[in-house]
Amino acid sequence: MRPINYVTLSRVEHIANIGFVANTALNLPTEGGNMPRDRYYWGLLLTCRGRATMPASGGPSALIGPDGPYQLIERVIVEGYHVPRGQNERFIDLRCADLFRLSRLYLAQPFAELPNTWNFAASAVNDFEFSLLVPFVPLGVSPIEQVNYLLDAPNYNPLRLTIQWADTASMFSSSTNAPTLSAFGSSTGSPTCQVVGIFAMGGTQRFSGRMMGKVWRFFQEVTGSLMTTTATGVRLLDLPKGNFLRSLVLKIGTRATTVSSGNNAYATYADNLAHIRIYRGLNTPIRWFVAPSHLRNIHALDHNIAIPVGIAPLDFARTGVLAESFSARDLVAGPSGSVDFYLEADVTGVTNGALTVVFEEIRQLPVIVARRR
Repeated sequence: MRPINYVTLSRVEHIANIGFVANTALNLPTEGGNMPRDRYYWGLLLTCRGRATMPASGGPSALIGPDGPYQLIERVIVEGYHVPRGQNERFIDLRCADLFRLSRLYLAQPFAELPNTWNFAASAVNDFEFSLLVPFVPLGVSPIEQVNYLLDAPNYNPLRLTIQWADTASMFSSSTNAPTLSAFGSSTGSPTCQVVGIFAMGGTQRFSGRMMGKVWRFFQEVTGSLMTTTATGVRLLDLPKGNFLRSLVLKIGTRATTVSSGNNAYATYADNLAHIRIYRGLNTPIRWFVAPSHLRNIHALDHNIAIPVGIAPLDFARTGVLAESFSARDLVAGPSGSVDFYLEADVTGVTNGALTVVFEEIRQLPVIVARRR
């Protein structure tokens, strides 16, 4: 048996619940909004539970789009001030639906969801539940590698999880009357998000002599004429430079137009991009994929999952070797300034066309200090 320098990476404990308030950003009701900071984290598990009761008439006929109930949570943010580094860090900043798609790429099985089938008949009652993984470590790599990227919560002050709620317009198709949300199994109360910590236990050493690396997960969206006009060789967006880019995930489709102001939801997924290229410098493609399906098929070589049309993952460390992440550290400076690093594709323009790109970037590398004997 190979010895390891920790006790476990998966001590699971409930932290608290965050109640639903439509179109409102809320923190944990503990320690002044702080997450517990006495241990290291592997990640969080968020479980949203509630009931949706259809109106007696004029109700919706379907969920609004492929992300369904996940769009009830508009955004998930984890951020804090890292005392040793002396800087504020917002290292998780994703829409709930995109965080679900990102983590789903590495899960052997999806989390169970309720209900199995939604009932949109008049006055129908639907108790719903869905779960969302918020990993702080890189996924798809060995636990021995993951232990170098744990969230070192004792080094943060403050450290906050923010759940930004949306409303029923982000869940259901357009209707005259909206469903009523209440607590799971009840006609009263409100839905809740149960927050569970997945803690890492370091034993007597408590991960001493180690400064953890940090994976940042964030997104950028492309809308407007770039996605509504059919054209070839469209420069869609600049890619982040200065660090290691582990992966990016493209979500391609159309945006829903019936959501409340400030909220976002996709109505459809579609492969509206082709000849997807990543350029390092002008006219120097380092990756070239004729169709999004090629990206899905390549990812499936190592992860036996079904990826829906419109989702296209590019994992530079696909085989689980984190050192294969693309190094963009030297692109912040060149002979004539910074080096171009961007995403280009041929676009099939559609009304309300949109592209969301989810980035997974390694901004801090782990540092291990050896003790002299």
